[in-house]
Amino acid sequence: MRRFIHALLSLSLGLMTWASVAQPLSAYLPTDVDYDPSVPTPQSVLGYEVGEWHVRHDQLVRYMEVLAAHSDRIGIEYTGRTHQQRPLLLLTVTAPENHDNIEQLRQQHIAVSDPTSKADTKSAPLVLYMGYSIHGDEPSGSNAALLYGYYLAAAQGEKIEQLLRDTIILFDPSLNPDGLSRFAEWANQHKSMNLVSDPQHREHVQGIPRGRVNHYWFDLNRDWLLLQHPESRARIANFQKWKPNVLTDFHEMGTDSTFFFQPGIPSRRNPNTPEENVTLTAKLADYHAAKLDQEGRLYFTEQAFDDFYVGKGSTYPDVQGAIGILFEQASSRGHAQDSINGLLEFPFTIENQFMTSLTTMYGAHENKERFLDYQQRFYRTALEQAKKADFKGYVFGDGTDPARLQGMLDILQQHGIQAHPLTADVTIDKVTYRAANSYYVPLAQPQYTLIRAIFNSDQNFRDNTFYDVSGWTLPMAFNVPFAQFDGRSIKYAEQAYQAAPVVSTSALPADAYAYAFSWHGYFAPRALQQLLSAGIHVRQADQPFSARTTNGEQSFDMGAVVVTRAYQQHDWADVQQQLSAIAAENQLTVHAITTGLTPTGIDLGSRDLRPVEPISVMMLVGNDADMYEAGEAWYYLDRHVGVPVSLVDTDRFNRIDLNRYSHIILVDGSYRSLGNSGANRLQQWVNQGGVVIGQKGGARWLAENDILAAKFVANDAFDAKFDTSTLSFADRDSYYGQRRVAGAIFGLDLDLSHPLLAGFPRANLPIFKDSLLAMEIPEQPFLVAARYQQQPLLSGYAAVENREVLSQKAAIVGHRKGQGRVIAFTDDVNFRAYFWGTAKLLSNAIFMAPAVSPSANADEDAADAEAAAAEAAHAH
Repeated sequence: MRRFIHALLSLSLGLMTWASVAQPLSAYLPTDVDYDPSVPTPQSVLGYEVGEWHVRHDQLVRYMEVLAAHSDRIGIEYTGRTHQQRPLLLLTVTAPENHDNIEQLRQQHIAVSDPTSKADTKSAPLVLYMGYSIHGDEPSGSNAALLYGYYLAAAQGEKIEQLLRDTIILFDPSLNPDGLSRFAEWANQHKSMNLVSDPQHREHVQGIPRGRVNHYWFDLNRDWLLLQHPESRARIANFQKWKPNVLTDFHEMGTDSTFFFQPGIPSRRNPNTPEENVTLTAKLADYHAAKLDQEGRLYFTEQAFDDFYVGKGSTYPDVQGAIGILFEQASSRGHAQDSINGLLEFPFTIENQFMTSLTTMYGAHENKERFLDYQQRFYRTALEQAKKADFKGYVFGDGTDPARLQGMLDILQQHGIQAHPLTADVTIDKVTYRAANSYYVPLAQPQYTLIRAIFNSDQNFRDNTFYDVSGWTLPMAFNVPFAQFDGRSIKYAEQAYQAAPVVSTSALPADAYAYAFSWHGYFAPRALQQLLSAGIHVRQADQPFSARTTNGEQSFDMGAVVVTRAYQQHDWADVQQQLSAIAAENQLTVHAITTGLTPTGIDLGSRDLRPVEPISVMMLVGNDADMYEAGEAWYYLDRHVGVPVSLVDTDRFNRIDLNRYSHIILVDGSYRSLGNSGANRLQQWVNQGGVVIGQKGGARWLAENDILAAKFVANDAFDAKFDTSTLSFADRDSYYGQRRVAGAIFGLDLDLSHPLLAGFPRANLPIFKDSLLAMEIPEQPFLVAARYQQQPLLSGYAAVENREVLSQKAAIVGHRKGQGRVIAFTDDVNFRAYFWGTAKLLSNAIFMAPAVSPSANADEDAADAEAAAAEAAHAH
């Protein structure tokens, strides 16, 4: 009996301990309104109080569905699904009577942003977009959304009811469902009954991948402009549908900080953002400050963060007549954590986000006419600025690849930007843009300000310190030529680009000797991979050639893919049918070759038309590898090429069977955990025929371990360019801002005869650069595929001193090592998945590697060349 009583007492104490970490709902809620008792509380649905546990996305969705079912203020829609198939949710919250004519109200509001409309701003509704936790491991936002949702449904009184009559609230409780769920599981599974606040406790130190990112390890708060993920596309579709006046973006920062809200550092806003935007942001800041002052809580506003990159949630609205507001709450990164300010508990972080949700909402409502008037004037002023600009618009086009061009057009369309097909050729700066594949974006349209931001290629800035990237020029990312048009007339179609063209499958000629398609298409690697996966025998050209086809003589460059009747294991008619479908899916033109004897170049039986072997790709990931770059490479190979990628943690490398893989990728990272044994294993694997691909830090690690025959530019070369003898303490930020390349676009000079550049249309290529990494030109010839241009900067910021060092240095190197190949990139070729112009470098490193024949050993390379020449002479 005594043992039984002790057990009951222990259980009781345990329950009390769990309960002690919870804060009741009443502790969060303001008392200046009443609450409808019929509205379910979060606790009644979830089984725990807000902040007691981290809410999972499925629980969050369930509670929002319950609220929508119980409140006639709330409409709910599912706008899409994440990569992991979690629903993307949007609640529309307004007065019940507004739901009856919601489309009419939307049109009334949209008219405010039409510069040709005479819309009455006094009668138009205010529209707020309240979005939470785009970084999944910054969960106080989405957990505060539980409270905000309850408040919107249950709060009663003239204050809230008048607001709802005047306002339409677009409420997105989780901007990153996959990341939020990942982090909720992490935090909850490591929670102790007695909370552990030790920062070194496992609850506060996530494994890779962290909850910050989505399924493919992308930071979705960098994707508002780029739109490479379903979460972003759904969000922007609703933004453009409604044109909100205010958008909130709730985040977390370091545990030792306090609370931040905008405006941020004044000198770091995007130059396309009007000064009045900052004024209105500061106006709302007064409401946040007043509430936090009342609660005695610390905060700051103009000492950190920036509003420069328009692809972030707090900046994207600023160039479209709205006010984007970044909130940053010190993070408990779990349920409780020690900080320099004392114990930081999860409920406290949630409460700050909830309070500022309300201050945003009420502050905006009190200034409703001012926000609507600003939005109207923003678009009218934009149209006036467009008419006064010293050029009329942008022309862009590329006849070498419809897929890259369409990828760029799709982004413009989703942002509400009109791009009109040219109906006559136009020549600008000696470049002719053909009507068949070029477009014109006139400045004189409502999205003028966003257009300027997207096409911007500035290189000079009033502040050289950037929180994120300084250059993101969209056509450069897609390697699409573009220019400003300042002529008097240009001929273009009245109907702007609307959607991707419908591609139909057409039968190929049945009696062909072989079929071939060019390697220029962005999706050519995917087509090749699909053919290999179907068990179709495929060959790839290491030399250019021309061929006689049913459409006359056609030229094929290096990299062309040829499907011969010879060596097929499948019925030839089935091969034709599959190839036809694959070509249509990948926007490729297939030519039917009538004979193996070619007019020029290699014949179809040449050894330089080599069989393509099935590939097996592994990539090292984990604590030693950059999570973002690994995710980008994974995403590209998986989604754009169709290659399954084995992800292997670096601490397992020395225990796995390397013979399973044909290619191994090392993205940026340190790779210290591999040690000498790992380097030796990799070197042996390469010598036996493997292909290793290093990017940035991965390439440098290969060089340091004598696997890559290249020398990286020493830091001393950059140090010597900067004189620090006269600097004062106040120069510190500016100095370190100059020392780094904070995300700019550089230009490469390409050796188009090199196999690694197969399929690239021009001898110059924009590439994203965010480091000082570069390679010295090797003494051994034929190893360098690309080098930085003499004047390398194309867009963004890079100090002159850094540019001078990087000029003409090697950026892409490849060579044979034993029976294998080593390929190195000094930059991120898949940056944020939107750099389609350079992404195919990774496919070339995989599929064209066998053609990289020069050895890093000069004597060996010379001997091989002599042997090949002798063999050719003997055969002749």
